[in-house]
Amino acid sequence: MGRRNRTLRTYREVVGLSGPLLPVVSFLGRLPTATIQFGSVLLVARTSGSLAAAGLTGGALAVGQVACGPLVGRLADRRGQRTVVLVFSAVNALAIAALVAGALAGLPTPVLAALGAVAGASVPLIGPLARVRLVALARRADAPEPTVGAALSFESTLDEISFVLGPALVGVAAVLAHPAHALGAAALLVAGCGSAFALHPTARVTGGAALPEPDAPPARARVRMPRSVYALYASLALQGAMFGACQAGITAFTERLGEGDQAGLVYAAMGVMSAVAGLSMAA
Repeated sequence: MGRRNRTLRTYREVVGLSGPLLPVVSFLGRLPTATIQFGSVLLVARTSGSLAAAGLTGGALAVGQVACGPLVGRLADRRGQRTVVLVFSAVNALAIAALVAGALAGLPTPVLAALGAVAGASVPLIGPLARVRLVALARRADAPEPTVGAALSFESTLDEISFVLGPALVGVAAVLAHPAHALGAAALLVAGCGSAFALHPTARVTGGAALPEPDAPPARARVRMPRSVYALYASLALQGAMFGACQAGITAFTERLGEGDQAGLVYAAMGVMSAVAGLSMAA
């Protein structure tokens, strides 16, 4: 009982660092990231009748996100989160809307793949940026290390919940109506909640890095990263490939069973224990 109370108290301290509004806004703002990846596969599969076209579009979206994700992070470090998130949220909302319109209009697969790549490249990465912001708030408040660890665990759990809820919402939309509705809602969420995240007062703690003075001494030689870091890169790349293959594979499998609209619900079930594990890390 005492341990449970300590855990709850720690999480209350984490929420107190930013106030209750930021976690809500950041969660809703990152939800489209989990929605569009799987939603694009279901949308193109529904409109084109081709799993190959659906997989190509979803793959292009993933490649765009992987290729431009580091750029978004670097821009946020240099320019501050506010401007970067505002711009990318607007572009991402327009790109998602264009992908939905293109799929419904029956555009050729290469065009849909290009639109998917733009949608992926313009993802504002609210999840990682929220994590950076919350840790910065914790450091600024001189929070103890357990609170910093709980902040990271809290943000990871929000990520996992979004990757459970996002595909589930796509699945529900596909069953009740059409996957386009889920992607349309994602466009509205990223535009509205992404802007709210960018304009939240806590964005000030992650302002852009100051430029060095002209007469500053030369920087030291770049430190070589340990080889273990490259092994971590490789393992994460394989993990990403696994998740991408699961999305296309689950869609194909449920289509084979004649229950293609259930794919989102099946994929959502995969992330439930990940969310539980994330919360338990700070217990």
